[in-house]
Amino acid sequence: MKTSPIFAMTLIVALACSPIPASARGLSEADIQAIHKARAARSAAIAAGDAAAAAAVATDDGIILPPGLALRQGQAALREWFAALPVTSLIFTSLEIDGANGMAYDRGTYEGARKDGGAMRGNYLWIWKKQGDGSWRIAIAMWSLNAPAP
Repeated sequence: MKTSPIFAMTLIVALACSPIPASARGLSEADIQAIHKARAARSAAIAAGDAAAAAAVATDDGIILPPGLALRQGQAALREWFAALPVTSLIFTSLEIDGANGMAYDRGTYEGARKDGGAMRGNYLWIWKKQGDGSWRIAIAMWSLNAPAP
């Protein structure tokens, strides 16, 4: 079953605008740890230059929404994206994770080192989908770059 981008964005808005009380949080500690582990696996794959492993953290029909560029969807497009990524590392720091019913959002920051020696920082928002085997994979990823004000 494919998750439409409209549904995912609706989920983001609903979750962001309607804080979930601590007693109603929908993710177990095991779910949260699985998401942390998958996020770390993507960082490790990027550092190793392993485009296939970095893409594999996404669902088969996963979508990325790079800043200022057209979306990429599906494993082949994601492998191509990660193979051309001009960074040697990206470290993601989660600030908030929550969700319910097999969907979760993960909001945080990232820092990276570019191949040209420069640094990059920004914010990310990922939508995770729980798989039939209990693992979590990214259905939609979007991010922004922190840049100095003009």
